[in-house]
Amino acid sequence: MKRPSVLILVLVLLLAACQPKPSPTPAPEPAQPTPALTPAPTRAQPTKAPEPQEEPAAAPVLLDAELGQKLQAILDAAVASPDSKWPGAVLYVSAPGLGAWSGGAGLSEVATNTATRPHDRFRGGSLTKPFIATVVLQLVEEGRFGLDDPISKLLPEGVAGKLPNSDRITVRMLLNQTSGVAEFTDAAAPQEIAHPEKVWTPEEFLDFALAQEPQFAPGEWQRYTNTNYLLLGMIIEKATGRPWRQEVRERIFEPLKLKDTLLPEPEEMAFPGDHLHGYADFGQGPFDATEMVTASVVGAAGGQSLITNAPDLATFIEALQAGKLFKKAGTLEQMLTFVPYGQDQPEAVVVKEYGLGEMKVNYGGDVIGIGHAGDTEGGYHGFVLRFPEQEITISGAVNVEDAGAG
Repeated sequence: MKRPSVLILVLVLLLAACQPKPSPTPAPEPAQPTPALTPAPTRAQPTKAPEPQEEPAAAPVLLDAELGQKLQAILDAAVASPDSKWPGAVLYVSAPGLGAWSGGAGLSEVATNTATRPHDRFRGGSLTKPFIATVVLQLVEEGRFGLDDPISKLLPEGVAGKLPNSDRITVRMLLNQTSGVAEFTDAAAPQEIAHPEKVWTPEEFLDFALAQEPQFAPGEWQRYTNTNYLLLGMIIEKATGRPWRQEVRERIFEPLKLKDTLLPEPEEMAFPGDHLHGYADFGQGPFDATEMVTASVVGAAGGQSLITNAPDLATFIEALQAGKLFKKAGTLEQMLTFVPYGQDQPEAVVVKEYGLGEMKVNYGGDVIGIGHAGDTEGGYHGFVLRFPEQEITISGAVNVEDAGAG
């Protein structure tokens, strides 16, 4: 997210304008059955949003086909724009009274000229972070540890002793990216590319961070690093005695019935099911990088770890921000307690604050979204945002690494 997105702004304003207004009549007439709507043929058809308690229905739920056509036209124009470099894009939007809509534009695979499908999966990158944060907060609710506990006592044996300031860094500081730990990603990237079939351990990634000085004293500033969430994955595993992937599946994927969201095992490289192919360019021209490295890259911080699609992301963020994944009322309030986003970071153009695994994104006025975004060097950018004022959810992805695409 390096610049404000006209696409997001247009979508929010369009959907907000189309929402039905409250009736001035104190006692409205009983609702009559609405005849089925037949949308004009487009690549994307209206679909009902998945719900945690039931299988998604096939009936269209948009107010009218014209709105679906407008959304599809916006997506088609974004992909066709000379300013974009994406072969394809998927988009999902939902709003009260309007229902949900899924769309696809462009190509999911260039070599075979395969059109993008609205349900196509993609790698989520840092979209893994709100899932990790949710599990951490659930463990806090269970009394496994506290948000303000120092991580020196929570990390695996041998890790805390190597990590500077581990006795001063708290769980909360890892979650809201104020710990000051160094970033491992850039240092590790050349080795990941040179050894694509390698199955990395969190400790190996952490060594790249430990070779650098801390960025600042704990709690002094805010700077986004993958190292923070790599450490949180270690904390989850020590607290539960189980892999963090298993905890995320059982605590989030299964209750919400996220059937298109997966956490492949670390050694896996294959991408199952219908999906966007990811395209990367390391200076020698774009190439298909969909199955370039193992799912161990970059562990609980994101990278190749998460496979998902736009409707599942929307289901997750709506349930999360409604408090459905927590047992205590104050837990969501803690998650949505934000600190200012470090203004020296490129994303600060639109990302203004960071909570416990949640970004607050400002597109101007009251168009403020809460959610997250994720990039992968393997050729994806995905995002999911919930706009509380407008009660609109937007999620989607493009199949190149482009932080401005959201």
